[in-house]
Amino acid sequence: MESHMTEQDFQQHVIRIKLEGYTVLPGLLTSEECNQARKQLDRLAEESPVSGGGLNNLFNKGRVFERIYQLPDLLRLIRYFLGQDAALSGANGSIKPPGTQAGGLHADGSSTGHNRALAEADDGRRITSHVLGLNVIFCISDFTRNNGATHLVPGSFQIDSFRPPPPPVPGQIIVEAKRGSALVFNYNTWHGASENRSQENRYAILSPWRRQWLRPENELSRIVSPEVLERSNEEGKRIFGIGALSPYLDSWQWDRSSGRPKPEWEHLTRD
Repeated sequence: MESHMTEQDFQQHVIRIKLEGYTVLPGLLTSEECNQARKQLDRLAEESPVSGGGLNNLFNKGRVFERIYQLPDLLRLIRYFLGQDAALSGANGSIKPPGTQAGGLHADGSSTGHNRALAEADDGRRITSHVLGLNVIFCISDFTRNNGATHLVPGSFQIDSFRPPPPPVPGQIIVEAKRGSALVFNYNTWHGASENRSQENRYAILSPWRRQWLRPENELSRIVSPEVLERSNEEGKRIFGIGALSPYLDSWQWDRSSGRPKPEWEHLTRD
Protein backbone atom coordinates (compact mmCIF):
# COMPACT_ATOMS: atom_id res chain seq x y z
CA MET A 1 0.00 0.00 0.00
CA GLU A 2 1.38 3.36 -1.00
CA SER A 3 0.52 6.84 0.20
CA HIS A 4 -1.03 9.25 -2.29
CA MET A 5 -1.10 12.24 0.07
CA THR A 6 1.52 14.94 -0.30
CA GLU A 7 3.28 16.31 2.76
CA GLN A 8 1.52 19.64 2.22
CA ASP A 9 -1.88 17.92 2.10
CA PHE A 10 -1.08 15.99 5.26
CA GLN A 11 -0.14 19.13 7.15
CA GLN A 12 -3.34 20.85 5.98
CA HIS A 13 -5.43 17.99 7.41
CA VAL A 14 -3.49 18.19 10.68
CA ILE A 15 -4.10 21.93 10.98
CA ARG A 16 -7.82 21.53 10.27
CA ILE A 17 -8.20 18.96 13.02
CA LYS A 18 -6.21 21.11 15.45
CA LEU A 19 -8.19 24.27 14.67
CA GLU A 20 -11.68 23.07 13.74
CA GLY A 21 -11.75 19.52 15.07
CA TYR A 22 -12.43 17.82 11.74
CA THR A 23 -11.23 17.27 8.18
CA VAL A 24 -12.32 15.34 5.08
CA LEU A 25 -9.97 12.93 3.30
CA PRO A 26 -11.22 12.49 -0.29
CA GLY A 27 -11.00 9.39 -2.46
CA LEU A 28 -9.98 6.79 0.12
CA LEU A 29 -12.37 4.16 -1.25
CA THR A 30 -12.96 3.51 -4.93
CA SER A 31 -16.38 3.63 -6.56
CA GLU A 32 -16.38 -0.17 -6.81
CA GLU A 33 -15.50 -0.54 -3.12
CA CYS A 34 -18.39 1.79 -2.24
CA ASN A 35 -20.71 -0.30 -4.42
CA GLN A 36 -19.58 -3.48 -2.68
CA ALA A 37 -19.92 -1.94 0.77
CA ARG A 38 -23.43 -0.71 0.01
CA LYS A 39 -24.45 -4.14 -1.27
CA GLN A 40 -23.07 -5.82 1.85
CA LEU A 41 -24.75 -3.32 4.18
CA ASP A 42 -28.09 -3.98 2.50
CA ARG A 43 -27.52 -7.73 2.85
CA LEU A 44 -26.66 -7.48 6.53
CA ALA A 45 -29.59 -5.18 7.26
CA GLU A 46 -31.94 -7.67 5.61
CA GLU A 47 -30.46 -10.69 7.40
CA SER A 48 -30.42 -9.15 10.86
CA PRO A 49 -32.16 -6.09 12.29
CA VAL A 50 -29.91 -3.23 13.30
CA SER A 51 -31.01 -3.69 16.91
CA GLY A 52 -29.68 -7.25 16.71
CA GLY A 53 -26.15 -6.14 15.91
CA GLY A 54 -26.23 -6.99 12.22
CA LEU A 55 -24.32 -3.85 11.27
CA ASN A 56 -21.69 -4.11 14.01
CA ASN A 57 -18.15 -5.53 13.77
CA LEU A 58 -18.22 -5.26 10.00
CA PHE A 59 -14.63 -6.43 9.53
CA ASN A 60 -15.87 -9.96 10.34
CA LYS A 61 -18.71 -9.78 7.82
CA GLY A 62 -17.22 -8.86 4.44
CA ARG A 63 -13.75 -8.49 2.92
CA VAL A 64 -14.55 -5.00 1.63
CA PHE A 65 -14.94 -3.76 5.21
CA GLU A 66 -11.35 -4.71 6.01
CA ARG A 67 -10.30 -1.78 3.85
CA ILE A 68 -11.15 0.72 6.58
CA TYR A 69 -7.89 0.00 8.43
CA GLN A 70 -5.69 -0.69 5.37
CA LEU A 71 -5.38 2.91 4.15
CA PRO A 72 -1.90 4.36 4.78
CA ASP A 73 -2.88 8.04 4.51
CA LEU A 74 -5.67 7.56 7.04
CA LEU A 75 -3.49 5.52 9.40
CA ARG A 76 -0.77 8.16 9.28
CA LEU A 77 -3.23 10.87 10.31
CA ILE A 78 -4.76 8.75 13.07
CA ARG A 79 -1.37 7.81 14.49
CA TYR A 80 -0.17 11.41 14.37
CA PHE A 81 -2.82 12.31 16.94
CA LEU A 82 -3.28 9.05 18.86
CA GLY A 83 0.15 7.41 18.73
CA GLN A 84 1.57 4.50 16.78
CA ASP A 85 -0.42 2.00 18.87
CA ALA A 86 -3.81 3.66 18.24
CA ALA A 87 -6.56 1.02 18.37
CA LEU A 88 -9.68 0.59 16.31
CA SER A 89 -12.70 0.71 18.63
CA GLY A 90 -15.56 -0.34 16.35
CA ALA A 91 -16.77 -0.79 12.79
CA ASN A 92 -20.47 -0.15 12.38
CA GLY A 93 -22.75 0.35 9.41
CA SER A 94 -25.18 3.25 9.13
CA ILE A 95 -28.18 3.29 6.81
CA LYS A 96 -30.41 6.37 6.99
CA PRO A 97 -33.65 5.89 4.99
CA PRO A 98 -35.56 8.82 3.52
CA GLY A 99 -37.44 10.71 6.20
CA THR A 100 -35.04 9.84 9.02
CA GLN A 101 -35.05 12.75 11.45
CA ALA A 102 -31.93 14.56 12.57
CA GLY A 103 -30.06 13.23 15.58
CA GLY A 104 -29.18 15.51 18.45
CA LEU A 105 -25.68 16.85 18.90
CA HIS A 106 -23.46 14.77 21.15
CA ALA A 107 -19.83 13.80 21.75
CA ASP A 108 -18.46 10.25 21.85
CA GLY A 109 -15.72 8.52 23.76
CA SER A 110 -15.01 6.05 26.50
CA SER A 111 -13.63 8.84 28.67
CA THR A 112 -16.08 11.62 27.90
CA GLY A 113 -19.16 10.06 26.35
CA HIS A 114 -22.00 7.65 27.05
CA ASN A 115 -19.68 4.77 28.07
CA ARG A 116 -18.58 6.58 31.20
CA ALA A 117 -20.64 8.30 33.87
CA LEU A 118 -19.03 11.55 34.89
CA ALA A 119 -17.83 11.68 38.47
CA GLU A 120 -19.37 14.28 40.73
CA ALA A 121 -16.03 16.06 41.02
CA ASP A 122 -15.91 16.51 37.23
CA ASP A 123 -18.71 19.06 37.55
CA GLY A 124 -19.92 18.32 34.01
CA ARG A 125 -16.51 18.99 32.47
CA ARG A 126 -14.58 16.80 30.05
CA ILE A 127 -10.94 16.40 29.01
CA THR A 128 -10.08 18.72 26.12
CA SER A 129 -6.32 19.25 26.48
CA HIS A 130 -5.39 16.30 24.24
CA VAL A 131 -6.92 14.34 21.37
CA LEU A 132 -7.93 11.07 23.02
CA GLY A 133 -9.96 9.63 20.16
CA LEU A 134 -10.89 10.21 16.53
CA ASN A 135 -14.06 9.19 14.77
CA VAL A 136 -13.84 8.19 11.11
CA ILE A 137 -17.01 8.16 8.98
CA PHE A 138 -16.63 6.61 5.54
CA CYS A 139 -19.06 8.10 3.03
CA ILE A 140 -20.47 5.13 1.12
CA SER A 141 -23.00 7.54 -0.39
CA ASP A 142 -22.37 11.16 -1.30
CA PHE A 143 -22.89 13.24 1.84
CA THR A 144 -25.10 16.21 0.94
CA ARG A 145 -27.09 18.88 2.73
CA ASN A 146 -30.27 16.91 2.11
CA ASN A 147 -29.55 13.23 2.72
CA GLY A 148 -28.63 12.81 6.37
CA ALA A 149 -24.96 13.77 6.26
CA THR A 150 -23.14 14.46 9.51
CA HIS A 151 -23.66 17.86 11.09
CA LEU A 152 -21.17 19.20 13.62
CA VAL A 153 -19.97 22.34 15.37
CA PRO A 154 -16.40 23.26 14.33
CA GLY A 155 -14.17 24.02 17.30
CA SER A 156 -16.58 22.56 19.85
CA PHE A 157 -13.98 19.99 20.94
CA GLN A 158 -12.27 22.82 22.84
CA ILE A 159 -15.28 23.48 25.09
CA ASP A 160 -15.06 21.57 28.37
CA SER A 161 -18.82 21.35 28.90
CA PHE A 162 -19.96 17.76 28.50
CA ARG A 163 -23.40 18.65 27.13
CA PRO A 164 -23.99 20.88 24.08
CA PRO A 165 -26.23 23.91 24.58
CA PRO A 166 -29.85 23.65 23.43
CA PRO A 167 -30.45 24.16 19.69
CA PRO A 168 -29.93 26.09 17.59
CA VAL A 169 -26.17 25.99 18.22
CA PRO A 170 -24.24 28.84 16.56
CA GLY A 171 -21.81 27.69 13.89
CA GLN A 172 -23.37 24.27 13.31
CA ILE A 173 -22.70 23.02 9.77
CA ILE A 174 -23.48 20.01 7.59
CA VAL A 175 -20.33 18.37 6.20
CA GLU A 176 -20.68 17.59 2.50
CA ALA A 177 -18.36 15.00 0.95
CA LYS A 178 -18.15 12.72 -2.08
CA ARG A 179 -18.66 8.97 -1.75
CA GLY A 180 -15.37 7.27 -0.98
CA SER A 181 -14.29 10.13 1.28
CA ALA A 182 -13.78 9.89 5.03
CA LEU A 183 -14.78 12.48 7.61
CA VAL A 184 -12.23 12.42 10.45
CA PHE A 185 -12.97 14.36 13.63
CA ASN A 186 -11.96 14.71 17.26
CA TYR A 187 -14.43 12.62 19.26
CA ASN A 188 -15.07 15.58 21.56
CA THR A 189 -16.59 17.48 18.62
CA TRP A 190 -20.35 17.91 18.99
CA HIS A 191 -21.89 16.06 16.07
CA GLY A 192 -24.88 14.05 14.87
CA ALA A 193 -26.74 12.93 11.76
CA SER A 194 -28.83 15.50 9.92
CA GLU A 195 -32.29 14.83 8.51
CA ASN A 196 -32.52 12.74 5.34
CA ARG A 197 -34.78 14.81 3.10
CA SER A 198 -33.77 12.95 -0.06
CA GLN A 199 -35.49 10.02 -1.77
CA GLU A 200 -32.66 7.51 -1.20
CA ASN A 201 -30.90 5.75 1.66
CA ARG A 202 -27.70 7.34 2.96
CA TYR A 203 -24.94 4.78 3.63
CA ALA A 204 -21.87 5.11 5.84
CA ILE A 205 -19.36 3.13 7.90
CA LEU A 206 -18.51 4.43 11.36
CA SER A 207 -15.07 3.50 12.70
CA PRO A 208 -13.94 5.11 15.96
CA TRP A 209 -10.28 5.01 17.00
CA ARG A 210 -8.89 5.50 20.52
CA ARG A 211 -5.59 5.78 22.32
CA GLN A 212 -4.43 2.31 23.27
CA TRP A 213 -4.91 2.81 27.00
CA LEU A 214 -8.51 4.02 26.80
CA ARG A 215 -11.45 1.73 27.32
CA PRO A 216 -12.84 1.01 23.83
CA GLU A 217 -16.48 0.90 22.76
CA ASN A 218 -15.92 -2.78 21.95
CA GLU A 219 -13.04 -5.10 22.90
CA LEU A 220 -12.18 -5.92 19.30
CA SER A 221 -9.19 -8.05 20.31
CA ARG A 222 -11.69 -10.63 21.56
CA ILE A 223 -14.15 -10.17 18.68
CA VAL A 224 -12.03 -10.14 15.51
CA SER A 225 -12.08 -13.50 13.72
CA PRO A 226 -8.79 -15.43 13.43
CA GLU A 227 -8.94 -15.22 9.62
CA VAL A 228 -9.36 -11.44 9.62
CA LEU A 229 -6.58 -11.01 12.18
CA GLU A 230 -4.25 -13.20 10.10
CA ARG A 231 -4.92 -11.15 6.96
CA SER A 232 -4.09 -7.96 8.85
CA ASN A 233 -0.57 -9.28 9.54
CA GLU A 234 1.52 -7.58 12.23
CA GLU A 235 -0.41 -4.31 11.81
CA GLY A 236 -3.51 -6.07 13.09
CA LYS A 237 -2.05 -6.63 16.54
CA ARG A 238 -1.85 -2.88 17.01
CA ILE A 239 -5.05 -2.01 15.17
CA PHE A 240 -7.19 -4.48 17.11
CA GLY A 241 -5.57 -3.62 20.44
CA ILE A 242 -3.98 -7.02 21.15
CA GLY A 243 -1.16 -5.33 23.05
CA ALA A 244 -3.65 -3.27 25.05
CA LEU A 245 -5.20 -6.29 26.78
CA SER A 246 -4.79 -6.07 30.54
CA PRO A 247 -2.47 -8.80 31.90
CA TYR A 248 -4.13 -11.14 34.37
CA LEU A 249 -0.79 -12.81 35.24
CA ASP A 250 2.55 -11.51 36.45
CA SER A 251 4.55 -9.63 33.82
CA TRP A 252 7.09 -12.46 33.47
CA GLN A 253 4.26 -14.84 32.54
CA TRP A 254 2.61 -12.50 30.04
CA ASP A 255 3.32 -12.03 26.32
CA ARG A 256 2.35 -8.43 25.56
CA SER A 257 2.66 -8.90 21.78
CA SER A 258 -0.02 -11.61 21.70
CA GLY A 259 -2.15 -10.46 24.63
CA ARG A 260 -1.95 -13.97 26.11
CA PRO A 261 0.12 -15.97 28.59
CA LYS A 262 3.55 -17.11 27.40
CA PRO A 263 3.61 -20.65 25.94
CA GLU A 264 4.76 -22.28 29.18
CA TRP A 265 1.82 -20.67 30.98
CA GLU A 266 -0.90 -21.36 28.39
CA HIS A 267 -2.71 -23.61 30.86
CA LEU A 268 -3.69 -20.40 32.69
CA THR A 269 -5.39 -18.89 29.63
CA ARG A 270 -8.85 -17.47 30.28
CA ASP A 271 -11.57 -17.75 27.64
